[in-house]
Amino acid sequence: MDYRSSGQCEAGEAQDAAAIDALTRAEQAADLAETRLREAIEAMPHGVVFLDAEGRYILWNKQYAETYHRSADLFHVGAKLADTLRQGVERGDYPEAVGREEEWIAQRLALIENPTGRHEQMLADGRCIMIEERKTADGGTIGLRVDITEMKAREESFRLLFDSNPVPLLVYDPVEECVRSANAAAAEHFGYSVSELSGMAAERLFAVDEWPEARRLLASSCSDKDRFWRQIARDWSEIESVLFTRQSVIDGRLATIVSVFDVTERRKAEARIAHMAKHDELTGLANRAHCREGLQEMLAGLHDVNNGLGGGTVAIAMIDLDNFKQINDSYGHHVGDIVLAEAARRMRALVPKQGALLCRLGGDEFAVVCQAKTHEKIDLIARSIITVMAEPFTVAGTTLHIGATIGIAMAPQDGVDANNLLRYADLALYCAKSDQRGTVRRFDPEMDAAAQEKARTENDLRRAVRQGELVIHYQPLIDLATNEIIGYEALLRWNHPERGMLYPDSFIGLAEEIGMIDVIGQYVLQAACREAATWPDGIKLAVNASPLQFRGGNLLNIILQALAMSGLEPSRLEIEITEAVLMDRSPAIASLLESIRNLGVGISMDDFGTGYSSLSYLLSYPFTKIKIDKSFIMGLREANSKAVVSAIIGLGQSLGMMVTAEGIEEPEHMEYLRGIGCGQGQGYLIGRATPSDQLPHEEDRRRDVA
Repeated sequence: MDYRSSGQCEAGEAQDAAAIDALTRAEQAADLAETRLREAIEAMPHGVVFLDAEGRYILWNKQYAETYHRSADLFHVGAKLADTLRQGVERGDYPEAVGREEEWIAQRLALIENPTGRHEQMLADGRCIMIEERKTADGGTIGLRVDITEMKAREESFRLLFDSNPVPLLVYDPVEECVRSANAAAAEHFGYSVSELSGMAAERLFAVDEWPEARRLLASSCSDKDRFWRQIARDWSEIESVLFTRQSVIDGRLATIVSVFDVTERRKAEARIAHMAKHDELTGLANRAHCREGLQEMLAGLHDVNNGLGGGTVAIAMIDLDNFKQINDSYGHHVGDIVLAEAARRMRALVPKQGALLCRLGGDEFAVVCQAKTHEKIDLIARSIITVMAEPFTVAGTTLHIGATIGIAMAPQDGVDANNLLRYADLALYCAKSDQRGTVRRFDPEMDAAAQEKARTENDLRRAVRQGELVIHYQPLIDLATNEIIGYEALLRWNHPERGMLYPDSFIGLAEEIGMIDVIGQYVLQAACREAATWPDGIKLAVNASPLQFRGGNLLNIILQALAMSGLEPSRLEIEITEAVLMDRSPAIASLLESIRNLGVGISMDDFGTGYSSLSYLLSYPFTKIKIDKSFIMGLREANSKAVVSAIIGLGQSLGMMVTAEGIEEPEHMEYLRGIGCGQGQGYLIGRATPSDQLPHEEDRRRDVA
């Protein structure tokens, strides 16, 4: 007999019903998670397989089955990979196993048990498959299969083209600063054998005074046909060459492919054709080489001027035509050439025939070299050029507008070395263009210091990538209603050996400028996903993406690889972007965002409220989160900032998007944001970015920040 009262029975039944309901919801959530996982791996362009600790199949995608289509009939949940390998060997699916079947199977199974990195596998249909496997925490295995047949064919084609090419070719190692390999034409060019060139210090192939600049060239991609390099053959004779360099990744390592064109005889011929060598074909002006010569001649005579006439100066003015690129792009090079010729005619009328030289350095770059008693002469010429360049140009009835910006360096005030003066004038021009086009800027020594600092930082950054000086810190995001940490934002730091810990603002712009942002972005995403995979379930990861990563076209593959290699669920990853990604409204960008979202990865609009079109972007792209720019949070004492913050939160709620407030540094910020229903918060009050080994444990995730 049940001695409980009716009230007790009803309470027990209610508890049982609640437990059943909770269990049902948990089962549904698990089913949903499994479905999303399946959808994610099916969306991947490469084969993916999951094995349990016994080496039995758990899950695989269509691409995996297509990769091993001759054995696909053997795949089913619970089947052992060892068994499918053995049957595949019996069928002849693996040509590398012929004659050594048991040894091959044992080696393959050993690689699964103890993954040591990537390896290749040949299939019977001639395809080559790259295999990468990782062990999971429970002893299972996650495997990635990438068809690299075409890549291998390209490598073979490259080797054939390289070895038999009549043009001397070198493969240079920018880390070891040596020749990694050379073709027969290069060996003949320098007088060595191919084996002698391989491993040789590249410095041996250049004149002593050329090497400092040559080593910079060899560590970059460059195609300057007007730069002639003095190189040294085996017999110590001098060869003049034009070098074209192209950086690439060969056998997994950064390398520079160097094409060498012997111009020794051509240079001798140029000496006999003085006018053609010293003048620009389009405008008839002195070219870059003549400009340098003219400057050197004037500098050589500067001493006599100072002694005989009581002082004097030599000036070099670098002139850049503003808005010329738009004319070329819009109307074509023919119209552009007409504009350049007319610009040259206008400037020629302003430059004295005695004591001055007007030059076209290339493209839309011109220069004036001028010798005078005082600097007023070059100032007058520069101001006059800016005035006439601002006047309209008429080509075939079309009115066009350009302008001019000028940078000036002067001797002896700024030095008497021609190369330095050219560089100083170029630095002054760069600063003028950065500040305000249509102006004249004199060289200041601080410009050179800034340029050298930038060059040092660039070299340091390249070294930092090679030597692992870049590290990731993680800043917490909390649920403002519960104070619970619900995620972390991955923030890049540079642990500079001399300058200490540097923040992204000091080097990301440079990384974008020198083309290293893809490499750095890939490192951040992969490392952060690996770290996040070790966090408690439900803790999300936010990673910032540069606009240049979106334009590069490889971001989707980088995300897929990071997820596959780390095992992180796509729903736990958020990609943060700024308005700069969306400025040109490119269909390719829209498609890429849609593809990322279809993986289950979240997309967050960072710095919201600072751009002029942010609202239209929210309606056009699949955002899942809005991050209110910290400038509004830090200004919450002002009514306008409060109004903006309140409006953004209301907008996010209306669109079904999570809203995160950045820059929370005061308790009053926290109290106000909670009061108006803001979902998430981030800032120094909540927690600063810290290394991964200093993140709180799961039981410490709730923090009192009120």
